Amino acid sequence: MTQQQSAMRFAGGVLAATGILFALAALPVLHPAARVFLQVAYWPLHDVPPELAVPTPLLLGISGGLTAGLGAMQWALGTYVAPISTDAAAKVARCTAWTWFVTDSTASVLVGAPMNVVLNLSFLALILLSCKPRPEARLVSS
Repeated sequence: MTQQQSAMRFAGGVLAATGILFALAALPVLHPAARVFLQVAYWPLHDVPPELAVPTPLLLGISGGLTAGLGAMQWALGTYVAPISTDAAAKVARCTAWTWFVTDSTASVLVGAPMNVVLNLSFLALILLSCKPRPEARLVSS
């Protein structure tokens, strides 16, 4: 394995673990840990209430950034990886999509927002359908 591959795998592991911790922080038992993160994120401007009132602007910013990153990765897979290996691009996209879908949907159900699973299905379908092999158009010479 090259140093680049190792670095990319390490970065992926750190990002995935962070995402899972964010999702688990929705559980009340982990609110104290989430509160520490939020205190640091908002320092020194705001105080985070002990009952962990959801700071909606920050969470929207984080989730928007992660969603944009997921979209950028999908675009990059289609632009840079698929021309080299459609199979590799599809495998990466499916692995990413299913990891996001299961984590996001599980956390949504745990915090009482099961309809988000239905909403997530549209993004999951979009990603998975983009991975579906398509017959290449053949040029017919006259």
